[in-house]
Amino acid sequence: MTDREQIIDLAVRYCTAMDTRDWGLLDGCFLSDAVVRYAGFDELRGLPALVEFLDGVLGPLDATQHIATNFVVVVEGDSAQLTYYLQAQHVRKGTPGGDNFIFAGTYRDRLVKTDGGWRIARRELEETWTEGNPAVLGG
Repeated sequence: MTDREQIIDLAVRYCTAMDTRDWGLLDGCFLSDAVVRYAGFDELRGLPALVEFLDGVLGPLDATQHIATNFVVVVEGDSAQLTYYLQAQHVRKGTPGGDNFIFAGTYRDRLVKTDGGWRIARRELEETWTEGNPAVLGG
């Protein structure tokens, strides 16, 4: 696979980890000391903090579906920039105010090429729009 294909595969693997709650897949997506900032939340430092956060937010949900598209990959040697759109459906049955919350946004990632493949060193998620009940996420 080309670098571009490997990087897009990494983004899809991340979405799969979210929807299956298979947090082990994140080892192949992030550096152990990665810095992540999701819109509306505090900065996370390191893979253990990321896994704890994601499990706390997504673990209680009945279902999610993360859809990634419009990948822009710029490779410069052993570093790369990745920008792509995300639309994520979150479902928690029985939530007062409605069971669904949709979040749409843009990921902006800085990646580095390691012996194990491409990994995210820094990720930022910017909100574009939302729809539904944010209480689904516990907020």
